[in-house]
Amino acid sequence: MSAPTGAATRGSAQQWSDSAIAHLLDNATCPVCGIGSLQKAHCPHCGADLSGSIGLELWNVSTEAATALKKRETVLARVPRTVSQQAAPLASEPSPATGPSASAAAPLANPRSSATVQSVLATAGAGLFAISAIVFTFFNPELSDRVLRSVIIGLVTLVFLGGAWWLARRRLQFSAEAVGALGMVFVALDVYAIAETTPASLSPWLYAAVGTLVSAAVMATLSVLVRIRTWLWTSLLGLAAVPAMLGYAGGTVLAATYGHLGTAFAGLALIELTRAVAQRFDGRLRVDTVTITVVQIVAVVTALTQLPGVAFGTATESWLGICTILAATSVLGVFAARNPARGLWSFLAGAAGVAAVAGLPFALDLSAQGWWEWYFPLSAAAGAAALLVLGSLIPTPASIDRLWFSAGTIGLAVISVVATAVGALQIGAAQVLGSLSGFDLVGRALGTDHVVAVGVGLAAAATGFGAFAVTALRRSAPRTPGAAGSGAFALWLAATAGLVFACVPTLPRWGQIAIPLALAFVMSAALARAPRMRAARFRLRLPLLMGAHVAVLLAVIVSWSDPQLTVWAGTAIVVALIGIAWPLPARSRFLHVGAAYAYALIVVATALGQLGVGPIALLCLTTSFGLIGALVATVTTRLRSADWHAILAVTSVPFVIGVVKVVFERSGWTALSTGIMFLLALTLLVSRRQGLGIVLRAIAAGLLVPSLAVVIVCLGAEVLAMSASPVTLPIIAAIVALTLPSTGAIRSALERRGIGERHVAVARVSLEASALLTGAIAVALALVRVAAGLPTTALVLVILALGAAAASLWARRRYGWWLAAACLTGALWCVWALAGIGAVEPYLLPPAIAAAVVGFILTLRGTQGVPLYASGLVLAIVPLLVVLAVSGSEGAATPWRGYGLIAASWALLGLGGLLGRSSATPLAERFRMLRTSTLQVAIVAGAAGAIQGVRLGIGADTIVVGDVPLVVLCLGIGLAGALPAAVAARLLSHDVTESAAGHGGSGLASRWLYAPTALYVGVATWPAIERDWLTVWVMWALMLAYLVAVVLVALRLRRGRASLPPVWFLFALAFATAIVAWSPRDLRVEVFSMPLGLFLLLAGVVALRGARAGTRDDEPGAPPASIDSWPARWRGSWPLLAPGLGVMLLASIVATFTDPQTWRAILVIVIALVAILAGASLKLAAPFLMGVVVLPVENFFVFVVQIGRGIESMPWWITLAVVGAVLLIIAVTYERRAGEESSIAARLRDLA
Repeated sequence: MSAPTGAATRGSAQQWSDSAIAHLLDNATCPVCGIGSLQKAHCPHCGADLSGSIGLELWNVSTEAATALKKRETVLARVPRTVSQQAAPLASEPSPATGPSASAAAPLANPRSSATVQSVLATAGAGLFAISAIVFTFFNPELSDRVLRSVIIGLVTLVFLGGAWWLARRRLQFSAEAVGALGMVFVALDVYAIAETTPASLSPWLYAAVGTLVSAAVMATLSVLVRIRTWLWTSLLGLAAVPAMLGYAGGTVLAATYGHLGTAFAGLALIELTRAVAQRFDGRLRVDTVTITVVQIVAVVTALTQLPGVAFGTATESWLGICTILAATSVLGVFAARNPARGLWSFLAGAAGVAAVAGLPFALDLSAQGWWEWYFPLSAAAGAAALLVLGSLIPTPASIDRLWFSAGTIGLAVISVVATAVGALQIGAAQVLGSLSGFDLVGRALGTDHVVAVGVGLAAAATGFGAFAVTALRRSAPRTPGAAGSGAFALWLAATAGLVFACVPTLPRWGQIAIPLALAFVMSAALARAPRMRAARFRLRLPLLMGAHVAVLLAVIVSWSDPQLTVWAGTAIVVALIGIAWPLPARSRFLHVGAAYAYALIVVATALGQLGVGPIALLCLTTSFGLIGALVATVTTRLRSADWHAILAVTSVPFVIGVVKVVFERSGWTALSTGIMFLLALTLLVSRRQGLGIVLRAIAAGLLVPSLAVVIVCLGAEVLAMSASPVTLPIIAAIVALTLPSTGAIRSALERRGIGERHVAVARVSLEASALLTGAIAVALALVRVAAGLPTTALVLVILALGAAAASLWARRRYGWWLAAACLTGALWCVWALAGIGAVEPYLLPPAIAAAVVGFILTLRGTQGVPLYASGLVLAIVPLLVVLAVSGSEGAATPWRGYGLIAASWALLGLGGLLGRSSATPLAERFRMLRTSTLQVAIVAGAAGAIQGVRLGIGADTIVVGDVPLVVLCLGIGLAGALPAAVAARLLSHDVTESAAGHGGSGLASRWLYAPTALYVGVATWPAIERDWLTVWVMWALMLAYLVAVVLVALRLRRGRASLPPVWFLFALAFATAIVAWSPRDLRVEVFSMPLGLFLLLAGVVALRGARAGTRDDEPGAPPASIDSWPARWRGSWPLLAPGLGVMLLASIVATFTDPQTWRAILVIVIALVAILAGASLKLAAPFLMGVVVLPVENFFVFVVQIGRGIESMPWWITLAVVGAVLLIIAVTYERRAGEESSIAARLRDLA
């Protein structure tokens, strides 16, 4: 059925209406999927049910829509038409609109804005044909006659240009655009042929420019007449490139720079031309305008990057030329600001203008006068002056974006100061390094003139930025963006200038100390007393704050250059540290209190050092002074809590250093400072001072036992002539053993003193933790100290075990029994080591088996003993697996350890089977509680087969097996470990399924139980790979087995069964197996990649067919799709088909680069073509788009490997031409049928 026609001609718009009406009134085809035929109001393809009220409602709505379309056709037939106002064809549509004007046609273009399948086919076909033309022209050694080749290209050019004109006349607009674009490629090849005829005395760029100018002008004119957008777009590109080509013909960097600027200025005229002819097309030509703007930007960037290579007669002329080019660029930005990228052009206008002015000082040739150090300072001053003039004094045009213009001017002004700022950093670094090394690096390496020049430059720049900020903020017009930030930057520069002047090398040392301190006091006073600075924002106050702190730091560094000044200058610095805290909020002054206290301790240490005190005594005395001060600060209440905390933090630093030195040297001085620390910690523990938080009290409690331990160690080293470890370590262990059961009494004492319950609880935990840590350190020292040895270690462990047991009995700490068991186990290990036992099993199995037995007994008694039982089994198996992997069977002729673990896997499997015997007694129920852990550990123990297979494969272990191939042996050992794992997985899966059924679940967690089985076989077999055909094909067969399992899992998931591992896991094993089998490089990669891709694709196809046929996944309440459920519950071709296609194509594409072969490249192109056609015909997005993407990617790789090295040019360009022609023919056919067969010209968004 078709709509009644009232128009004189039937355009594509009316064809679209006819097709839509026919589709709406079609009662034989399913309206949901558009594919199946309705049978009694049911669709067998998608399962849609149109019976009942929903079908009647849909038919009524469709009838109303068809009636509305018929009325629309009647109205369209009455629309008057004039030739001058006829709507231009839309390049984005298959055919032009038939409205009376562009303004009327434009709204109709919105619903047709998405790409169609035929448009993508046309683009891909044209692209392939263009690439074949390039290969034919540049990479075809079979045709060496230049004239004949040029004639052929010229004839083909006429054919494609004429074909584009013919298609446009036929209203096949997109096909015309694609063929027209292909014709323009041949036009470019014609221009190249003309350039090849250039005489030797001239540059080929000259002929290329003339040819481009003539051809682009002609094609631009024809594009306006014929209304082919691609002709106009490419012509505009060619016209824009003509000035650059003329610049290249000049043969110099300067000419090329002028050419690029010419291209940018030509773009201004081309944009105006585009606006003038836009009414002949869609009224905007936005793509063309944006393209020209991009060309302008690229040209400007290229011209600016060429500035360093511009050369004139002298340096002055060169710099003036560079500044002129920058000024021209600024003018370009001003005019281009009315076009797209307004902000970018505004930024360029401001930046280039400031850069032009900032570069003028380099044209003064100051080096001839010996004033080279003034270049960058004068440039900084000029940049600041340019900012002042351009940014606030001269009005900007209305087309300029003020924000971006200010960003450009301010940014370039800041960049002009960077070199001078770097010079200031260089001066500061020289001052610091010179003060630390004792040499006057500033005076010797830089000189006074350089320092003065940098200071003057920074001061001038600060003046310019400050004037700009003041002027911009006081104007009656809206404030200039960035003015406030410029004011802050000016303060930064001013503060830096002051610090630079303080580094003048002619000043005496005391002056270089006094000036920074004076600057610090002045800046601090200004911040604290000046009303406007006190009310200013933080970014304006920050430069002075940082300047004051840096000034004090500079004074500190300089003061250490002269030992005679260090102590008295230190006093002034401590006062300055307190002074610069004056402007800061009271809550943050504690940092300066801490810094002042720390520097005071440093000054004390320096004074002690000057008095001749030794290093250890100096450190300990300094620590003692600090601890005494902290102790005084603790007992007094005059200090604020934050200041007191700062003093404590500073005091802890030398104390920690002293404790660390105990490891290397023990002394009575250390015992003195550590003893004072013990007193301070005890005071903090029992104190009720305000500000004593729970964390600080916990730290104090945690320091008590370690402090006593350090005192004992140091006193032992001081008193005993021999090594004190056999004496001190048991004493420390005894202290720990006494502390652990005493924490309850300590807690009660603290509570009686009035300390809060939370504080007491945390302090108790901290005391216990520190005691346990001290005990662990004592054990470690007993092990590493030669004088202690294993006997002392055993004694320490026994003492600690007694203390832990006492803690469980008296302090009611449950961890005590576990700690006691661990200590006694360690003591037992010491006994084994003394007896000379070297195997790991005697050390590991007794405690592990004991834990399992205890857990078993607890379970039988009805107590929660399953975790202990499982832990014992895991500790008995997992470490032995690690030992097996690392050292095997320790050089034995038979791999007894691997065999033993495999036997253990079978034994645990049997035990698990016995524990699961059916019985209704309570004892049987408790046995079944242990079944899961037993079977899980059996699966883990099965890994011994894989590990042993790996060791045999890599040659770490050997075994005499006669003529049995290594791959078969490794596969058999892997199966020996995988079989018990599989059986155990089966039993566990059965249990999980029953449990899930009993609780209403699905039992999907059991599918991972089979994963170890699949993994063990592959891991055991992979290392056996070698250059042997039997081995390679066994690996290939294993890969195929994994792939068959992939399809099997997909089929089971389609039926709603989920008991096997996920598809991605099995495919990963197959992929790894394929890599291993391919590694000898005896077979091409396609032997492995094609099966991988085909089977993965088959799994996706299985799910896709199931989705279209309707499966259990469509039921309400089904779980959401996930990576583990793939391919089940996934919809669409992308998640289902893209993985298989990607695996199939990716390896061959990469191999094209590594191993270029003509047949491989053709194979990839053919597979891509098949994917495109299949996707277009079956409405599948993934194969269609992936095929389209593969075509350019494969061509790129072919060009990268250079045609002719491994890929023959003639078969390649013939293949590309044939495939391109096929795609073009199909695209033209599709566009002609669009409106008659809408399913063929489907849009990309309609693909599944």
